Amino acid sequence: SLSDPSAAYIKKGGREPVIGYKPQVMRSSKGFITAFELQEGNPNDAARLLPLTEQHIERTGVVPVNGVSVDDGYSSASNRENLLALGIATVSLNGAKGRKVTPDEQWDSPEYQAARNARSAVESLVFTLRYKFHLYRFSRRGIEDVRIEMVEKVIVHNLWRAALLRERAAAGEKQAQPKVA
Repeated sequence: SLSDPSAAYIKKGGREPVIGYKPQVMRSSKGFITAFELQEGNPNDAARLLPLTEQHIERTGVVPVNGVSVDDGYSSASNRENLLALGIATVSLNGAKGRKVTPDEQWDSPEYQAARNARSAVESLVFTLRYKFHLYRFSRRGIEDVRIEMVEKVIVHNLWRAALLRERAAAGEKQAQPKVA
């Protein structure tokens, strides 16, 4: 909204420009949001990768040793070096920029191919946040109030995700039980 002085003009790729906020999220392998932020303005994605990864590690106590997979906007040689230094074995920076900073033998390895394929799970999270939890439109104005609303949406998403995983586990247990005649 133009009535929010904290909102920024955001133009990304060939998409239509918007006035709003650019949330950043990091998810666990189970789909829980473990780190997130909402910066004022339109920060460069690449500059936000290391702080988000450090937030994930601080909050969960877990270094994502199996890998981190991000889109090309987060790609930089320094991001790759910094994440590898944290002990992350597979740092998959996708797209043309990521390809340039990743050695050929790693880019072609099964681990990096799997990480690139797993990126669709992140895109699925973004879709879910936008359309199930209305992250595409905040109802509050001002950066602090919008951050509070984002926290609420992240909590609700994580509760929904926990319920979904419990439901799937229960359905799997039912299928695993032998049928008695």
